[in-house]
Amino acid sequence: MATDQHPVEIILARGLMSNLVTPAFLVDLEGTLVFYNEAAGDLLGMRFEEAGPMPATQWGTFFVPHDESGAPIPVPELPLSRVLANGRPSHRQMWVRSTRGEDRGLEVSAFAIVGSAGMRGAMAIFWEAPGAA
Repeated sequence: MATDQHPVEIILARGLMSNLVTPAFLVDLEGTLVFYNEAAGDLLGMRFEEAGPMPATQWGTFFVPHDESGAPIPVPELPLSRVLANGRPSHRQMWVRSTRGEDRGLEVSAFAIVGSAGMRGAMAIFWEAPGAA
């Protein structure tokens, strides 16, 4: 789905994220990754323009989300997936593997994007966890 076909709330959220230096992900109601900003691309090792939109089954495993012991985190347990499932904010400490093979410890907070027509998608912001690498 092209960006201009998304609900206005998603388009506005993408515009906001483009101007943030805090890494951020944006998904639509189906869980499709529709955008992540430059700061997220720097942390993950790949710009959104290179990765492009992808379904949750792909983005939920592409950056290899795992816990401190290295055990994979199932897609339904990721903060963005939890928000889409229940409409409530979600937070988690987790690790991801960048495309450069670096494990990065992150704090991730996700919340719903809600407009007058109800929930339109979700956004996650994340930052490197102190002491985690």
